[in-house]
This record gives sequence, structure tokens and C-alpha cells, in this order.
Amino acid sequence: MIDTRTPTFRTVPPGTPFRVPVRGRAYLAGSTHENFPESVPDIGDTIPTLMLDRAASAGPQLAAAVRDAVDEALPTHGGVLLRGLPLTDRAGFETLVAGLGYDLVGYRGGIAVRRNDSAVALHASDEDARVTLSPHNEMAYLPRYPRKIFFFCEKQAERGGEVPVNDIRRTAELIPASVLDEFRERGVRYHRNLPRTSTAGETGWLDTFGTDDRSTVEEHLRTSGYECTWNADGRLRYHYRRDAFVTHPVTGEELWFNQVTELNCSYWRAHPGFPADLPDDDYPATTTYGDGAPIPPELVSYLRGVLWRTTRAVRMRAGDVLALDNQVLQHGRFAYEGVRQHYVSLTS
Repeated sequence: MIDTRTPTFRTVPPGTPFRVPVRGRAYLAGSTHENFPESVPDIGDTIPTLMLDRAASAGPQLAAAVRDAVDEALPTHGGVLLRGLPLTDRAGFETLVAGLGYDLVGYRGGIAVRRNDSAVALHASDEDARVTLSPHNEMAYLPRYPRKIFFFCEKQAERGGEVPVNDIRRTAELIPASVLDEFRERGVRYHRNLPRTSTAGETGWLDTFGTDDRSTVEEHLRTSGYECTWNADGRLRYHYRRDAFVTHPVTGEELWFNQVTELNCSYWRAHPGFPADLPDDDYPATTTYGDGAPIPPELVSYLRGVLWRTTRAVRMRAGDVLALDNQVLQHGRFAYEGVRQHYVSLTS
């Protein structure tokens, strides 16, 4: 007999406690700075871990139960880890996300090295497995960004590959008021340098904007208020200013919301696929103050360390779904060994 009852979740422990080393980690920009912690702990009870209370099949009832769990957890905790779902592959995850009823947010203008081959679930990252991605708010450098993010683990890495999760509200409490005030007044300027076609370490402007028509790209950038130029070799350079803070639409909180650290050229200087001695503007991206003045490298490293000081780690298992309020909880990826397959959906 088919169980037609609406699925429900129960709170469970996240698993055996663990810590992940951070200080001095290879290919993690700034990790030798004294402000970096030696390691970060597991997520613990920072966000709830929920398990389906019984076996359930995929379908509208499961989607409704997941939606209820997400809508209840995110306003209070900023995120939730869901376990026991009947998901084994990308197709099943896409069906679940489509049934949740949130509007999908496209990845136009995004910088992550990932295959943009689906309207629902993208590869979480195709970045070099040796590289650790620091916590960041997804697409915080763009006017339109997702409110919610859903990660699905199809295959857990043999070693490493945890998801660092960070409450940016706790981070901002550790940043000196004078630093926050300066960014509040001056904002952040993002500088991008894109090749025509994508490579293993760079996303080209063809994939970034989904067209090979330069005039279409120029029109998009112009209407967005960006300034752009084309190099003789076909590379596209553009820059624009964004505020360093946003206001949460539900709570009214002022949130430190930017990628001043992760889109700084220092990320690529620490990357195994790039030389360390290029001019700042010759890397795929860099950041300055909103007026174009350079941000002191020491300050960038300090801010990276602050992010890690309030970070926790999630060790996702195959079938897990991690849902985050993108404006409150940052995410990243620890370096890993073996095959790791995670997908991500971006929604309103």
C-alpha cells in the first residue's frame, strides 16, 4: 500500500563533531594572516538538521513538506540541512526545486567557474579541486542576486569538500566600526576582465552573457550602468560600483553584503592556475573602493580572516539538501580529493 500521508521532518543531530584546518591552508588566499583561525568547527546546532520521519516518494507532497521546512527555518536560523530525501541524482533534485514554487534566478553576469547548462540546477563549482573557496554571498556583486540557495549532494568527496557556512551578521560584529563606515560611505567597485571563451580557470563573456553579439553585451552593460572596453585580443573589461551593504527585506537588518574579498585579485594570486605577479587588473576580477582607490592588501587579508572566524562547516552526505538565506548565510567549498558532485539552485 502506498503511504499517502504528508511527509514530516524531525530534528536530528548533525553527526559526529569535527574541525577543518584553515590557517596556512594551501591555495586559500590570505590564510597565513594572523587573523585566520587555526580551524573551524562543524555546524553543530547553528542551523537545524532535519530528517524525514519516514520513507517518502518524490512528488508534490514531498515538495510541500520541504517548502514548509525551509520557510519555517530560514527566518530564524538562516539555513537548514535536510536529510533522508528520496534524491539520488540531479534530475530528482531539479524536480524537487521546481515543485517548491520559488522563482528561479538566472546566472547571467556570474563569475563562478561552473557549467551554465541548466535553468534549474547548476554545477556548484568546477573550480580546481585543490582550491578552497572562502565563504561568500552568492552574486552579491550584482544588482539581482538569489534570496535563497539550495545545494544538493549527489556524491560526497572521498576526502574534504565540506561546505563552509558563515553568518555574515556575526562577522560584521567583529569588523571595526571605522572599517564598516568607510565601506558604507565609499562602496565597492568591481573590476572584471573576461576572455571571449571559457577556460578551465576563467568563465568567458560568451558564457557569462549567453551571446556572441558584442553589441548585445554592450547594451546590457550600458543599461546596468557599467563602463566597458574591448581589448584587441577579444577580452572584455568592465567595472561598476555597488554598495557594500543591503537591507534585509524581511527583518530590516543592515547586512554586510559584498564580495570585496573573494573578487579581489589576491584570490587569483594564490590560485595554482595563475601567475602571482600580474598587475591587479589582469586577473579575472579585482575590487577597489567605490571611488576606484585601492583597498590595502593588509585590510583584504584581515577581512578574509574575520570571515573564517565566524564560519562553521557542513559535511554533506549523498542525498542531502542544504538551504540557505543567501543574504544572511554565506557558503563556500573546502578543497577535496576524489570525485565530488554538488549541484546548486538559485531562487527568489
